[in-house]
Amino acid sequence: MKVSIPITIAVLITISILILSKHVSKIGVAWSSNSFINYQINYQLLLLAFALLSAFCAYLLNAESLRTTLSFGNLFAKAEPVEFFGIKEGDSWMKTGISLSIFITLVTGGFMYFQLKGTPIDYSLLKTGIFWIVLFSITNAFSEELIYRVGINAPLHGLLTPKTIFLISATIFGIAHIQGMPNGIIGVVLAGLLGYILSKSVYETNGLFWAWFIHFLQDVVIIGALYLINSK
Repeated sequence: MKVSIPITIAVLITISILILSKHVSKIGVAWSSNSFINYQINYQLLLLAFALLSAFCAYLLNAESLRTTLSFGNLFAKAEPVEFFGIKEGDSWMKTGISLSIFITLVTGGFMYFQLKGTPIDYSLLKTGIFWIVLFSITNAFSEELIYRVGINAPLHGLLTPKTIFLISATIFGIAHIQGMPNGIIGVVLAGLLGYILSKSVYETNGLFWAWFIHFLQDVVIIGALYLINSK
């Protein structure tokens, strides 16, 4: 039960978000004349509500682990080697975090470039949209980390092996992005890989900083591209 409860909560929250996100424009408040900004404000409020629910459930399941997970953590902690992600023996999370931040952001930027290629884009829109892009990236990364890292890592800490926890977090996080950008199976796989490394960072640093920061950078690229596509 201790293992199944947090997994079930994360899955139910994911299903709820996927369903309700399609109706946010209908049930939300009109905050702005810009339809993209208006949608994002309502969506981020919805996501934050589920994130707080997830954190509260994690508190009930393992309050001590939750408090540790919600800290910045040890930014210089030792990173266990994973050849696939380029993490070598003796690497610290300061080196790993910076390297992954750059590499993963470049990969995300490449995918988004091809999404925008051939689409008439007015890049001057970034002047008025940068505030919203950064704000939505901050809130989106924070809320999703509460759901898919804090909500999984904290209650399962000590109950399962680290790699099993990483895989659970990665799987649910990947499924949550089936409607993302890019969507479909490619989006699921890419989000899953990201979810694995973010969960690993939370476990090994005993904190949320690197997971949130790397996630935030990806959201800046993705939300920035979506803003350009939808704000014409």
